[in-house]
Amino acid sequence: MNEQNAKYLEYLQIDQLPERYQEVANVIGAEAMVKLAEAFPGVPIYLKKADRILYPAKRAYVLDKFTGANHRRLALDTGLPLPTIYEILKADREEKHGWKQEELI
Repeated sequence: MNEQNAKYLEYLQIDQLPERYQEVANVIGAEAMVKLAEAFPGVPIYLKKADRILYPAKRAYVLDKFTGANHRRLALDTGLPLPTIYEILKADREEKHGWKQEELI
């Protein structure tokens, strides 16, 4: 946060902010909210659901933790549907080996 804005932070009262900023400040804190405003001045920010943001990390987790027989456990751990677990593993296998199972039939 720039020094000019930092000196006002102690005077900032969240309940005096517009409602949409109150919601953000209550979740991430007033200082972090001001940092966002400084980094993206006047830019509307749209955030997708956390599941969409975390999908690449969940995919990496599935690939790292897969033992060959723990499909259901990975689905429970990540909150991803079981068919998605199978799709992740299939896509990884195809990327690594350069072939698709359908091509072998």
